[in-house]
Amino acid sequence: MEKRHEAQSFERLAERYDRLGELTADHIGAWLPSVLPKPVRRTARALDLGCGAGRHAVVLAEHFAQVDAVDLSGAMIRLARRKRARSNISYLESDLRDIDGNYDFVLSVATLHHVDNLPEALTRIRQLVNPGGRAVLVDTVSPRAANPRWRLYGNEVRRLLRNLVRRDAREAWEIFQLSTGPWLDHRVSDRYLSRAQFDSVYAEVFPRARFTRVGTAQAMIWDNG
Repeated sequence: MEKRHEAQSFERLAERYDRLGELTADHIGAWLPSVLPKPVRRTARALDLGCGAGRHAVVLAEHFAQVDAVDLSGAMIRLARRKRARSNISYLESDLRDIDGNYDFVLSVATLHHVDNLPEALTRIRQLVNPGGRAVLVDTVSPRAANPRWRLYGNEVRRLLRNLVRRDAREAWEIFQLSTGPWLDHRVSDRYLSRAQFDSVYAEVFPRARFTRVGTAQAMIWDNG
């Protein structure tokens, strides 16, 4: 358990994770504006749960008066403050259970597969959404609860070969290095729901939610009211 907890920590992965994000396509960031409420009220408040280095918080900041961006990792929060500071974003090192308040829009991306009690976390998120507000929860899904190292490493080798054809060789090699090593340790320790399980578990807490694919991830959109 201690070994898995260490692998799951982003304290030593923050810079690597963020650089990898800069080099690879952000399908969720490109899709996100399409699910923002329209028209967005400029007095509205948004919450980004598991904000990482703030890549999606800055998208929300273009549309909301105030964004609270929360992450358990102090290293991620420090990186976000340094690289993606905005006057209307408050980056907070905090646990979901400690968040108090109500929001017009709640976002979580690639975070909730880390929580110990998912139904409890989802129930807490629902309580944070104002009447008339929206929750958008996106996470990685997999037909296997856990992926062995050989499979993940093989996928990265195949991606390297594709990138060597499509991209600058130095960039392709950098992506490969960032995607293996400590980041591969983290991914081996991850535990996922299948797409069908995701829809079932989330629908239990968010009735009338809509589900859609975003790249290889699964997304839930739920309107409160």
